[in-house]
Amino acid sequence: MTGTKTRAKWIGGLLTGCLLLLAPEWAVQAVEDSPTPPAPINPWPNLVQQADALGLPTGFLKEIDPDFVKVEFEDLHTYAAEYHPEHHRMILNLRLSFNKAGGALTDLEKMTHHDLSLLYHELLHAYLDFLFFGAGPDTLTPEAKRVLSLANEQLRCQYRFIRINPIRQRREVTELRFLSKEDAWEVLNETWGVFVGWAVWTKLELYRTPESVGQWTAPLMDEWAQRLASANQSGELLGYYEPDDPEERRETRKRYVAPSHALTPDGAKLLLELILEEPQELVNRSGEVIEATQDTSGEPLPCD
Repeated sequence: MTGTKTRAKWIGGLLTGCLLLLAPEWAVQAVEDSPTPPAPINPWPNLVQQADALGLPTGFLKEIDPDFVKVEFEDLHTYAAEYHPEHHRMILNLRLSFNKAGGALTDLEKMTHHDLSLLYHELLHAYLDFLFFGAGPDTLTPEAKRVLSLANEQLRCQYRFIRINPIRQRREVTELRFLSKEDAWEVLNETWGVFVGWAVWTKLELYRTPESVGQWTAPLMDEWAQRLASANQSGELLGYYEPDDPEERRETRKRYVAPSHALTPDGAKLLLELILEEPQELVNRSGEVIEATQDTSGEPLPCD
């Protein structure tokens, strides 16, 4: 098969050369002067510019080195998006690309609320990846250092020795697990990413469009608090991980944490303040809602 392809390529090159010899001089010059295909455009600056124009949070995005994350598009079937920290790759579904062609990110203003929430979920992964593996400690802003500090604390305590729900529909049935560093990292990422995505989607649903986003009124804040309480109690905000063990992965693609290891009030407040740039009144109100609706039925597990 290799030999056949090589001969075809050689014959094709020979024919091209003959045609150029027979062609008029202007045609030969046009071929020689034809521009080379442009290099792929880094989508990061355009993404930040569009998000800024729509009033979406961008402070944390501006801290990421534009060359750190590789944004790619694929026809994904299992998940709508994937993030691979080992190669700093963010893979988005083709539908999020311009004209679904896989060359560039589609305009944010044309995305649905669901797609914007999905995008911000992945952007949070990229930010955490950059804080841990892309930036030196001395280059981080005070805000980034706060995020990194709480992330490290929760990796050590909240998401290392945990309870999981082997069967998600039976939340009262739990198992104890001591997670690997990689699995604990994934639980932190997905717990925080799920909340960031939920918050972006919920705010857009409340305000209808990004252009209409304004100050939080009392009725809007009450509606937000009700939706947050419902999401936290229903398990909508629970994090998960893909098991390292191949045998376990044959049984299930995801292991969801039990409600006792759901998003913490401190985690919610930090994400709302430093990632989503919400006012302090909403930050405090949300922390109170998470605290009032968190599961306290299980005994606390040791951190070390």
